[in-house]
Amino acid sequence: MTQDLFVGRFASRERLDELRSLNVTDILNVSDTASQLTTDDGPFRSVTWIDIEDRTLIPTDIAINAIDTIHQSLTDDGGRVYVHCMAGWNRSPTILWLYLIACGLDLDDAARFICANAFDAVPGHSLLVDSNLIATVQSHGRDNYLPHQRPTAIAAP
Repeated sequence: MTQDLFVGRFASRERLDELRSLNVTDILNVSDTASQLTTDDGPFRSVTWIDIEDRTLIPTDIAINAIDTIHQSLTDDGGRVYVHCMAGWNRSPTILWLYLIACGLDLDDAARFICANAFDAVPGHSLLVDSNLIATVQSHGRDNYLPHQRPTAIAAP
């Protein structure tokens, strides 16, 4: 998606070579299934699992935890973050979309940006987010992420 942010399907052992070739440093699993990979497999600095139920409104505290995890991983010493759920269609694109809008991108621009690289993604899925969550994430981003420490990490390559 960018040179440092990636979104897709479940990070399984079969996908390990691909993740290594992308030089991924951190993995965020937002599926409802525990991670298969560990930090030793990459080697990765972190493999974080935040259980998000599909097709259900994401609780605010969980959304904030997920986008904070992305931000911390991305801004720590040149991080390259892979965000995934099971299929890479709803939850992971939506969490990445929330992160991008927290970083100041327009909602539609963030969605187009993700879909340009993940054609079957549905960022900002209407069952996962509502206007209150969007407003909270935008406020959280203004207060905590801006100005962004690595603006090139959230820009198109």
